[in-house]
Amino acid sequence: MKLKNELVNWLARRLPTCKEVTRMASDAMEQSLPLRRQIEYKLHLMICSWCMHYVQQLQTMGEIAHQHTAKMETGAAQSAAQLSGDARERMKQALRA
Repeated sequence: MKLKNELVNWLARRLPTCKEVTRMASDAMEQSLPLRRQIEYKLHLMICSWCMHYVQQLQTMGEIAHQHTAKMETGAAQSAAQLSGDARERMKQALRA
């Protein structure tokens, strides 16, 4: 147990801080991190339950936002398909005014 704690402390001193990992988590959602940063990021998550929970919440929010966007796009397409030509023309005229 003592060896495990010493290893965790040794890693923690050499890995990015929690603040840096939160930035890395956002970056990782948009683009691939360089290999060294990926390793540091994943090692940090292995020893820090707070950051692991943060990343899980961030991923969940991203999934929900993606699902919501997909529903909105589908709903907009269905709404447009249900409008009569006359209603579409009135909306265009109202938007131009």
